[in-house]
Amino acid sequence: MDRPGATVTRAFSWSLPLFAGGIFGALSTLATIGDPDLFWHLAQGRQTVTEGLARVDSFSWSVNGLPVLTDQWLGQAIWYEAYAALGWNGIILLRALLVAATVTLIVAAALTAQRRPIVAVVAALPAIGLSRFAWTERPQLMGLLCFAALILLLRASAERPRLLMAVPVLIVVWANLHASFALGLGVTAIFCGELWLRRPDARALAVGVVAVSIAATLLTPSGVSIWTSASGHFLSPPRVIQEEGVPDVTQPYGMVFAFVLLAVLSTAMLSRPTVLRDVALIVPVLFVSMTAARHTPFFAVASVPYLAGHAPEAISAIASRLGINVRLPAFAPRVPSLRIDLATAAIALAVVIAAGFIARGEPNLSPYPSGALSSLPPGPGVVNDYDWGGFLIWYAPATPVFIDGRLFPYTGDALRDYETLVSLGPTWRDVLARRGARALLVKPGSPVAVRARDLRWPIVTESATYVLFIVPNSR
Repeated sequence: MDRPGATVTRAFSWSLPLFAGGIFGALSTLATIGDPDLFWHLAQGRQTVTEGLARVDSFSWSVNGLPVLTDQWLGQAIWYEAYAALGWNGIILLRALLVAATVTLIVAAALTAQRRPIVAVVAALPAIGLSRFAWTERPQLMGLLCFAALILLLRASAERPRLLMAVPVLIVVWANLHASFALGLGVTAIFCGELWLRRPDARALAVGVVAVSIAATLLTPSGVSIWTSASGHFLSPPRVIQEEGVPDVTQPYGMVFAFVLLAVLSTAMLSRPTVLRDVALIVPVLFVSMTAARHTPFFAVASVPYLAGHAPEAISAIASRLGINVRLPAFAPRVPSLRIDLATAAIALAVVIAAGFIARGEPNLSPYPSGALSSLPPGPGVVNDYDWGGFLIWYAPATPVFIDGRLFPYTGDALRDYETLVSLGPTWRDVLARRGARALLVKPGSPVAVRARDLRWPIVTESATYVLFIVPNSR
């Protein structure tokens, strides 16, 4: 029994993770709103909150009345409620809080493997940098937060398996926020498989956690069909969309991803042998990240604890081969008290909230055809650029869109017709006639816009970023 007044030794402190989260959360408010998917997420969130969950499309004229996915309903509702409460600053504030929480969990995961704060932070920085490309105003950011929480939970449960009982709770929330829950469930199953092999006394727990987690995914409005959207997205991503393409190392995000991958491979070769637990958490996520650019932050987040725990050995090995003597301090710093953790949390939260309120709230609409809104004909018939679909859903509700970032309702004929039009395929005129298109709202440099200008189609309005054509002989 501890004596009255005795100091209780703590093995872990949240002060550094909270401090890092507060800094990056506040910095994220400097970025203006402008993600093209935000607007249709807001529209669907408003529809859910005010009318109930929609099962069929009501925003387009190309797939109107067809079934739509409901896998992000809770995330969309949360984004809309933030907007309804505080306007555009509510969106910035929610984004900042999500970023702060994600960074906090990333740094905390690093500290579970590395007691030296500086080393832990350095190991976390590449993942924080790559996650920056996912700091967008959509449920995807919530999915990244859930994944960071899962990695921390799995790492902590390696020595305390009972912590795994929290995983099904996380999965059920995650499954209602974003389809990336499928990755979390897969990682959990593989991790529990490794635990089953390593700890015979925890086998029942490992099997039970996986079974309950699978059942938890069905506690959504989609039911069993939740797996249709998740598997469809993974097995057949639409490569015509940039973020669905394979990672491109010539792009900034691709360079960071390549750096993290190289760091992991170098560490594996130069440090102590990698245990099966690390392989179980990193390799499957790497495989998924290689399939699409939007998945690359997951690999970086999963790699943080491994790099924090093993990279110093790899760096020392490289330095010794170069004749450089590198020695890190052998001691761990004193862990701050719980009071300091609470004070840090309060300060970080206050800083993020203050930054969210003073940030420039209005979205950046310069990439969108704002000047064409008053000229759009009401009703169906306008073929729009993919990037502008969400914008038109929110700002021009009287003009249904041809396509937008929801994407999967359009998979099939609608998406093929859109690709034919924008690439000026051989049957592009037939597509316009069959669809009954009345107008084109596209970028001036697109092949169909260049062709329409050559054919002297009537132009209603145009600027350096958009042009609105009338399709001749349209009904």
